[in-house]
Amino acid sequence: MTTSTNDIPSSNTPPLWQASYEKYGIRNNLDVLDNKHNLLDLLQPKIDQHSDSVAFSMGPATLTFAQLDIASRRFAAFLQAQGISKGDRVAVQLPNILQYAVVLLGCLRAGAVLVNVNPMYTHYELAHQLTDAQASVLIVLDGMTSAYDQLDDAVKAQLSLVVHCSVNPNAAPADNDIALPTQLEPSTDTTRQFNQTTADNAAKNISEQSVSFAHIMSAYHAEQYQPVTIGREDLALLQYTGGTTGKPKGAMLTHYNVMANVCQCYAMFGHAIEAGRSEQIKILNPLPLYHIFSFTVCGLLGIYGGWEDILVTNPRDIDGLVTTIEQHRPHVIPSVNTLFIGMLHHPKFANLDFSRLALSIGGGTAIIKAVSDQWQQVTGMIINEGYGMSETAPVISFNPPGIDRFNGSVGLPLAMMDIKIIDEQGATCAIGTRGEVCIKGPQVMRGYWQRDNEDTFTKDGYFKSGDIGVLDEHGFLTLVDRKKDMILVSGFNVYPNEVEAALTEHPKVLEVAVVGIADEHSGEVPKAFVVKKDLSLNVEELQSFASERLTGYKRPQSYEFIDELPKTAVGKILRKSLR
Repeated sequence: MTTSTNDIPSSNTPPLWQASYEKYGIRNNLDVLDNKHNLLDLLQPKIDQHSDSVAFSMGPATLTFAQLDIASRRFAAFLQAQGISKGDRVAVQLPNILQYAVVLLGCLRAGAVLVNVNPMYTHYELAHQLTDAQASVLIVLDGMTSAYDQLDDAVKAQLSLVVHCSVNPNAAPADNDIALPTQLEPSTDTTRQFNQTTADNAAKNISEQSVSFAHIMSAYHAEQYQPVTIGREDLALLQYTGGTTGKPKGAMLTHYNVMANVCQCYAMFGHAIEAGRSEQIKILNPLPLYHIFSFTVCGLLGIYGGWEDILVTNPRDIDGLVTTIEQHRPHVIPSVNTLFIGMLHHPKFANLDFSRLALSIGGGTAIIKAVSDQWQQVTGMIINEGYGMSETAPVISFNPPGIDRFNGSVGLPLAMMDIKIIDEQGATCAIGTRGEVCIKGPQVMRGYWQRDNEDTFTKDGYFKSGDIGVLDEHGFLTLVDRKKDMILVSGFNVYPNEVEAALTEHPKVLEVAVVGIADEHSGEVPKAFVVKKDLSLNVEELQSFASERLTGYKRPQSYEFIDELPKTAVGKILRKSLR
């Protein structure tokens, strides 16, 4: 069963949280989406309105909205020239760099389905995602191509094209990825005349399977792009998330899903950030754009608001991150618990100027009260915690601006949606009673790509989150546990089945069970319980094996050898007993 993205809950009965909406000045409607059919309908007027303002920055390099507009049309023209049509999947394996913004908007213009890929994935993980999504194009960063280089020939043959990006600041102007889009001038680009010979010559400069981003920016032109008819139900994203089968699966997010969530976020906190401010809003972006949190809340919401998105390519460099905050004095800082801790522990952080800080957004994993309290002491602002999933584009609920203390909840449901809590039998729980959190609203995915979705939704169309929560009498949602065995590592989902499947490929392993254990730095980390097939197996062998097959945050941080895994009578592993 799948759910319609147009399925906005309607009822004559006000929602449980209506009084809270009135208290915090939140409008429970999305009338801004009237006559909007796709993300370009939503974003293009904002791009035109803020043409001279900076849309994205990365260190000293900037990209204005006008430059982003032209560069993305050029990229869309390139895709169309290569035969990429509406619905084709384009895998983007990039960190937070300016090219990502161009690629993102260019794919949307061409009607392509964006497939976000972690740049740190191993070739096993990359191969699964490319094969499952049936991607025909891969976009990678030079220097981070090891996973692609190790792909089997059969997987590489599936790709009709690989686009290489570069961030070498010392490159010649003709080969500099950053310089080309940031030097685009609207007045010159829009007055050029092009013919078929121009397009043919551009195509001749592409090798059989590889092309540089710099070549695309210099050889293709905005006027070559042919607008595509895109409807609300057309796919915008395949956002991969862990699955019960041990392999990630793609959440099918439509244009309407994503643009609805952008507008829901703006209604919940975006307009409050802008209220009373005449200067352009600056949003820090230390979270990777391939993660749905950053993709929507930083990338797309920033474009919609006309904000400057300050890209942080390496958030592990806390010195660089703190220096970026010092230079830009952002109005919005979204982050995860571990990164908040890292910033707070930096010796310069407490002396920064936070006079412009309007909102600190916490998500991905639970925010610890002590961290929020310390953050408030230093910055004057609490961390407003929210809740989201890849399947919901992602934001489900949020603690609105105006709340002056950390409350331990993940806030109120967003506009025009419904949350209900159900018990094991599927009946709706009373207020204050814990059960599985189920969501219905315009941001809920269409279903999983090429998967059986029978158990994904309730009979009346609510998405079953697998999280255990409780709603209070004011409509605030608090998460208390997880029904699934998912492990949250610094805001990234790790599914035990995927880790177990990778480790059991080792010839000396008989069985594996993976659970999450508490970690002061990451919140949780995976731990593997291993039954040996060969007694010579040691931890070092497993660590080396895992490093080849799993990206860093998925690798077990500890291993324990046991004689037998605890199981039920039917053979199901009792992870609860291991925990």
